[in-house]
Amino acid sequence: MESVCSLFQGQEFMDAKFTAARGREGSLFATEGLQIGYANGLHLSATQLEQNLHAVQEEESLPPTSVATKGRLRDFTVEMETGTGKTYVYIRTIYELNRRYGLTKFIIVVPSVAIREGVKKSFESMKSHFDVLYDKTPLEYFVYDSKDMSSVGTFATSSSIQVMIINIAAFIRGYQDDGAAEEGNLFHRASERLVGGHSPRELVSSCNPIVIIDEPQDVDNTQKAKGAINSLNPLFVLRYSATHKEKYNKVYQLGPVDAFQMGLVKGICVDSVRSEEDLNGSYVCLESVKASPFSAKVSIDVRQKDGSQKRKKVTVKTGDDLYAKSGENSDYESGWVVNNISAAPGSEWVEFQNGTTLELGQAVGDIAEEVVKRAQIRKTIEDHLQKQLELYPLGIKVLSLFFIDKVEKYRLYDPVRNGEYAQMFEEEYADAVSSDKWRSRYEKAGVPLDVDAAAVHSGYFSQDGKGRIKNTSKKAESSADISTFETIMREKEALLSFPSDKDGDEEHAKKRIQFIWSHSALREGWDNPNVFQICTLVETKDIMTKRQKIGRGLRLCVDQNGERCFDRDVNVLTVIANESYEAFAKGLQGELEKDGIHFGVLAPESFSRIALEYESGHEERLGYERSAQVYEVLRAKGLVDDKGNVMRELKEAAERGDVPLPDGVEAAQNAVCSVILHKAQKLQIKDKAKEVTVELSKDVSTDPAFQELWDRIRRRTRFEVDVDSERLIASACEKIGDMPEVRTPEVFSTMAGVSIDGAGVDAEAESRSLVRVTGARIYDLPDPIAELQDAVGLTRATIKAILERCGRFDEFARNPAVFLSQVATKISVAKAEAVAAGIKYTKLPDSEWYSMEDLKPHEVKAYLDQNAWEPKHGKSLYNYVVYDSSSVEKPFAVELDLSDEVKVFAKLPSNFKIDTPLGSYNPDWAYVREVEGEHRVYFVTETKGGGNNNIQKRPKEDGKIQCAKKHFEALDLGDDFVYDVKTTYV
Repeated sequence: MESVCSLFQGQEFMDAKFTAARGREGSLFATEGLQIGYANGLHLSATQLEQNLHAVQEEESLPPTSVATKGRLRDFTVEMETGTGKTYVYIRTIYELNRRYGLTKFIIVVPSVAIREGVKKSFESMKSHFDVLYDKTPLEYFVYDSKDMSSVGTFATSSSIQVMIINIAAFIRGYQDDGAAEEGNLFHRASERLVGGHSPRELVSSCNPIVIIDEPQDVDNTQKAKGAINSLNPLFVLRYSATHKEKYNKVYQLGPVDAFQMGLVKGICVDSVRSEEDLNGSYVCLESVKASPFSAKVSIDVRQKDGSQKRKKVTVKTGDDLYAKSGENSDYESGWVVNNISAAPGSEWVEFQNGTTLELGQAVGDIAEEVVKRAQIRKTIEDHLQKQLELYPLGIKVLSLFFIDKVEKYRLYDPVRNGEYAQMFEEEYADAVSSDKWRSRYEKAGVPLDVDAAAVHSGYFSQDGKGRIKNTSKKAESSADISTFETIMREKEALLSFPSDKDGDEEHAKKRIQFIWSHSALREGWDNPNVFQICTLVETKDIMTKRQKIGRGLRLCVDQNGERCFDRDVNVLTVIANESYEAFAKGLQGELEKDGIHFGVLAPESFSRIALEYESGHEERLGYERSAQVYEVLRAKGLVDDKGNVMRELKEAAERGDVPLPDGVEAAQNAVCSVILHKAQKLQIKDKAKEVTVELSKDVSTDPAFQELWDRIRRRTRFEVDVDSERLIASACEKIGDMPEVRTPEVFSTMAGVSIDGAGVDAEAESRSLVRVTGARIYDLPDPIAELQDAVGLTRATIKAILERCGRFDEFARNPAVFLSQVATKISVAKAEAVAAGIKYTKLPDSEWYSMEDLKPHEVKAYLDQNAWEPKHGKSLYNYVVYDSSSVEKPFAVELDLSDEVKVFAKLPSNFKIDTPLGSYNPDWAYVREVEGEHRVYFVTETKGGGNNNIQKRPKEDGKIQCAKKHFEALDLGDDFVYDVKTTYV
C-alpha cells in the first residue's frame, strides 16, 4: 500500500468535476439543471512521477523502469504471493489513495466469476474493519450488472468513493465502435436508463478511474483485452498478482520464499502415496496427442526379449495395433487397434476398435490405480484426524479438500447414490473412526469425534436446471457456476465453525462438514483459510498446476472468533500426492521458475536499499548505481555466474561475513551478507515421510546440571522505562542533523535529436540538464507531528521539541514525504537507544516464574534434514533440535553436541520469552559448560550470522539484546552465569 501511494507524492488534492449531461425529458435523470459528474484528477508532472517510481523501486530493491503505456507512465505492478492478502491490500489502498489525494473512482477488473464473488465478499466482511481505520469514510461498491444500470449512474455522479467490480468478459467485446458490432454487450451501448443517454463505458471513462486488475495474466492477456482496458480511460492501472506475465513497472514484490519465511502463509508438507507398477493385464494410458500428423503417445507394457515386461511410451497413429507395438504382449490381442484420434484442444482422446475411448491422461487396466486413489483418501482422513486432534484445543476447525475432474465419481443419479470416490471415502472414514487408535485418542483429549461418515463431507459443484451437480466449465462463468461460487462464499463462515446445540438443523448440518469435494476447474478466486489437507483425485489430464492446488489452502487459519493464528507449527498445509516428494518439490519449483520467480539469484539492484552509515553518523542508501557496483565485483570474481546465480563460495563467504566489496562500501558488509544469504535460500517443502515429533528428553530434563541451569533462567521480570527526555531529544536532533539534505524534487531538461527515415521517426537523447526555476513547489502539507507520532510512538511534546531544535525543519516543505521518512528513521534509532539505556527490570514472585510444563513441546512436528537435526550424545533437552537457520543455528547445535565440556543444552522454545518495550524476545540457547572438570558455567546465548567478531544485528534486534542483558543483570545470577551473542560456539 505504501509503495503504491508513494508513487503519487506531490499530488495535490483535487475536486475534478465534469458535466454528465442535462437530463432528458421523461428519463430517469430528468432535471432542470445539469448533472454533475465527479472524476479523478492529477496534478503531478511526468518527471516527478518517474522520480517517485524510481525512489519506490530503490526502496524495494527493484530495477528502475520507465515502461510507458500510450506514451505515459500508467501501469504499475504489485507482486504478492498467493494467500498473502492482496485483496485486502488493494481495498485498503483505495481508502488510502482517497485519504491522501482525494481520489474517488475505482474499477476492479477480474478474470472470472469466482474472483468477482471473492472480491465482493471481501468488501462485505471487511467493512467494519475499514470503518474503524478510516473513520467511516463512505465507500460504495457494486458488481456491474447490465440489467441494473442505476449503480453506473451513481458511480459517475457521486462524490464519495465509488468502486465498480466487473468481469473482463463484460466489456471485452464491442468497445471499438460503441457496441454496434456486438448488440449483446450493453456496456458500450448508449442507454436511456443512464444520465444523458450515455453508455456505461462513456460515463465511467469520463471519471478517469483508477483501474485495479486482479490477476492481470488472465485479464488483459490479448490485444483485444488491452484495448478494452484502454477504453475505460484509466488515470492509472494497478496490477495485483502472484504470477505476472508482463511486468510493466514493478513497485512491490513479495515472492514465495519471502512469504513462507515471514510466516505469511502456511508451510507445505507433501505426503506421498505411490504404488509399484502392476504389469498384469492390458494397461493403456493416453499421454499426449498431436494434429500434424495425427498421432498419439500411449504408455503400454512392452514385452522384452527375456519375456519380462517394461512400461514404455509408444507413438501410435490410426490403424496401429498395440499387440504389435507391445512386442506381441498377449494382453493386447483383443481389439487394441487405434480407430480414431482427436487432437482438438480440450477434447483430446483416442478410440480403439474394442470400444475403449481414453481421454488425455486417462488410463485403463491399472489395477493399482484404484488402490492408490483409496490410499490417498485414507491418508487424507488420517492426516485430517491427527490435525484436528491437535488444533481443537486452539478452537480451530480443520478442513480437507478433494479435487476431482468428474462429478459422477462423487455422485450418481437415477437413483441418487454415492459415486466411486464418495463410497470409498465413507468406507475408509467409518473404518478409521471406529478404530481404537482414533477413538481412544479423541476420548482422552476430550475432543468430539463425528462418526457419521455421510455427514462430514459435501460436494461444492455447479448444478443443472434439475438440481443435479455437473462438471464445472473451464471458464466457470455459467449461471450454475456463479451459484456455486455464491454458495461457497455464503457458507464460508459455517465451514469454519464447530457445530453447537444452539444451531438449527440446517446450520448444524453445514457445520458438521469437514471434507469438501470440488471440481478441478474451480481454481483461483475461492479458498478457505482452514483447509489443511489437499488431495487431488483425477483420471484425465490435470488442468490444475501444483501452485494452483496449494493456493487453495495457503491462507493462515482462523479460530472460532475469526482471529488469525500465526503459529508456524499450526500453519502447515499437507498435500496428499500420488508422486514422490522429490517429484512434487521439483515440479512446484519448476512452475515458480516458469512464472519468473528465481531462486538463489542476485541482480544489480539487489543491494540498492542497504543503508550506508558513516562514522559521522551521516547515512545514505547505496542506491542502484552502487548496488550494481557490488554486483559487478561479485561477478568479476566468479562468485555469481552470468545469470546471477549465487555460487557456493559466495554463500560460504557471506556466512563468514567476508564478502569482497568495492571501495567505499565496506561499512555495508553485514547488510550485503544478509541479502546474499536471503537470496540464496529456496522454497522449503516438507517431506511427510521425514516428519518427527519433538519430545522432552527425561534424562536431560532431570539431570542436575540442567536443573541448576533451569533454576536460574526460569525466573521472570517486569520492566519499567525511565527515559531521559532531554537526552532522547538531543540524540534525535544529532542524528537528524547528520541525515542527507532533503531537496525539492528536481526537473530535468533533455535535448534530443529527431531523425526521420524509412523505419519511422526516432529520437535519441543528446544532453540532459537541471532546470532551475524561481519560486517553490507548494504542497498540501500534512501535520508533521501527527505523522511522526504514528511512526515512532512518542508524545506530541517530545516530537515538537525535536522538530524545533533539530535545525532541519525548514526542509520539511521542500519534500514532506522524504523529510518525514528520514526523520522517523533517526528518531526510532534514538528511541531504541534511550529505551535500552533507561529500562529497569524487577524480579516477579516465584509463583509467576516459568515451570517445566512451559518446556514441553506439545506435539510439535519437525522434518529431518529440513528444519530438524537429531543430536547424538544424549545432551539435548529435546530428542530433535528444531532450527530456523541451517547456516548458523544447526552448526551451533552440532558444536554443542560434540563439545566434551558441554554437559547439557537446549534450543529454547518459542514461548520462553523476555518482555521488552520493543517486543517480546526469545533467546536461542541455554547450556551448561564444565570448565576443566571442576566448576560449571551457565549460558544463555543468542546466535547471529556474520562471524563472532562481526556479528550481524539490526538496530531493533540490538535494542532487544540490550534489554535482555538488563533482565539477566536484575536476576543477579552470579559470576557463573553468562549471557552473550555469538555466531559459533568456539
